[in-house]
Amino acid sequence: MAGDLRKKLQRALGDRGPSAGEPAVPPVRPGAGLRAYLARRAERAAGKPAPIVELPPGEECSNERGACFVIKERIPLARRHGSVPLDAVRRADWSTLARWGRDESFAAAGVDECLFVDTETTGLAAAAGTTVFLTGMAFLDGAELVLEQVFLRRFDEEPGALGHVLARIAERPLLVSYVGKSFDRHRLASRMVLHGIDAAPVLQPRHLDLYHCARRAWGEELPDCRLRTIEQRRLALHRRDDLPGSEAPRAWLDWLRDGTGPVDRVLAHNRDDVLSLVALLGLLGRS
Repeated sequence: MAGDLRKKLQRALGDRGPSAGEPAVPPVRPGAGLRAYLARRAERAAGKPAPIVELPPGEECSNERGACFVIKERIPLARRHGSVPLDAVRRADWSTLARWGRDESFAAAGVDECLFVDTETTGLAAAAGTTVFLTGMAFLDGAELVLEQVFLRRFDEEPGALGHVLARIAERPLLVSYVGKSFDRHRLASRMVLHGIDAAPVLQPRHLDLYHCARRAWGEELPDCRLRTIEQRRLALHRRDDLPGSEAPRAWLDWLRDGTGPVDRVLAHNRDDVLSLVALLGLLGRS
């Protein structure tokens, strides 16, 4: 059972084998991000010191479970992500989204109750040792999109980080993700259970997973429905020097050890993932 789930996640997230009855997906080819990573490892092996990576400005946030570090950005909805204006999310037709999501309850939903969520973890496994070290979240506030990235600078910040995520879910309970119904929410829930935190809010059944919507809308037209494919073919977004998701765990662990891991690039990758969720909901919601 665990092996089947891992194969399913691998296909949806990028280095995948196909699920039963589905066409094979070509493996992800190493890009500029991987070459840069290998170059840094070679420099380190040769004795050349790697540069220290500074985090972007952020703020200390506290809740009943502890303190955490949050990087916050306010983005005008008039801005485009690829070819799609972010404010298209305001015009999304929820009856259409309910059809793609195969859940009639979405027809009565609205974007102001949405929390767009994407996580970065130390692996795909469901074991309790898989840490969620970065949670990107976005929600609408008037004519702006508020994007928050909750980043673990130390392991002891995890309870506070999970508390911050739960507070946002309480404010905007409709989670929107890409493969999050199968992956992100379960990794968050596992960490919450480990810390004795009620995980019920993150596991609620009402969850709009845009991966399944995209497959229903475009699955017969595209070679696969990985997020990168959807970005390129439907959002006209082509990332440059993007750090492969498979390198994110090592980047974070290197940064924890000596401050040299390229977590700035992990943050940029996660930011683009979250913005793609917003743009994609607007695109899928065209009536």
